[in-house]
Amino acid sequence: MPVPKHLPHILYSTFLTSASIHLLWQRKASEDDRARKNAQITILEDLAQQLRAGAPISDEEVDRLKKLARVQGGQGTGEDGVGGSDGPQNEVRWTEVLWGRKTVDQKSNDALEQKDVEQIRKAFAKEA
Repeated sequence: MPVPKHLPHILYSTFLTSASIHLLWQRKASEDDRARKNAQITILEDLAQQLRAGAPISDEEVDRLKKLARVQGGQGTGEDGVGGSDGPQNEVRWTEVLWGRKTVDQKSNDALEQKDVEQIRKAFAKEA
């Protein structure tokens, strides 16, 4: 059976279209992740500023701000980057373009965040 004359061009164009759409999706996800991280940093900086100023803050308020700063479930999708807690990734590998990224265990990220918050509370308690 002869191979159609335009089959390689169809395959190339399909691959390039798929790769470009996937890279566009990666870029949008990275922008969303960056915006989310900036919001978290702003919330935590405001909390730190209030604590440094000695303003009375209840535990409920700290918990509320912590919940606002927490990464919501289902957003962490990247092995090293998008939606994860490792920061933006500078390069996208071809394997990620073709096969996508692996999911990250959200529970381990939440445990690390909780540990960081406790360390911050202890540091501020020592200063006061």
